[in-house]
Amino acid sequence: MKVQWKSVSEEQEMRNSLLRGYRSLIERDVNRTDRHNTFFSGNDNPGLTLLHDVLMTYCMYNFDLGYVQGMSDLLSPILFVTQNEVESFWCLTGFMELVVSKNICSLFCYRLSPFLACPSDSQDSGSLCFCFRWLLIWFKREFSFEDILTLWEVLWTRLPCENFHLLIACSILESQREELIGFGIFYEIMLSGCDYFLFS
Repeated sequence: MKVQWKSVSEEQEMRNSLLRGYRSLIERDVNRTDRHNTFFSGNDNPGLTLLHDVLMTYCMYNFDLGYVQGMSDLLSPILFVTQNEVESFWCLTGFMELVVSKNICSLFCYRLSPFLACPSDSQDSGSLCFCFRWLLIWFKREFSFEDILTLWEVLWTRLPCENFHLLIACSILESQREELIGFGIFYEIMLSGCDYFLFS
């Protein structure tokens, strides 16, 4: 799969707008993903090259999905731990199947706040949109890199439950209860029965 995208000439890529678009997004995101971490810092860093190459190879593996923003965030901790291109690729592949198959974000936000299921249908749809990012990239931008390594290790065990990441999200919401009450949405969250969804 890597040979496929590596062997595409500039002329061929000019006629393939989808591949060109994926490459452009990947290059932009790779250049700003976890640059504070020594594994990804500096110019011409081998870690950045691995990050780029795994994401481009994933595009060839799943061309329909290709690359979407946030995939570099999902891959960087995996790559940091394995420091192996092939292992990281297959880990990312499994992770993406988990994320895509469960459609976690819309389901979670629907249970917390039904008007978020169809954001375009409601003027109030922005009040819990921050939850989408939490769940889409598993809190990657909410915690330090070191904390994410620990958190993800726990989440991947699926203990104490398969939806433990949702319990964490609800805990964050609970910790911000006063601010949410100020925005008038905490009452709606509690009415929606968050605990039913977490353990069902």
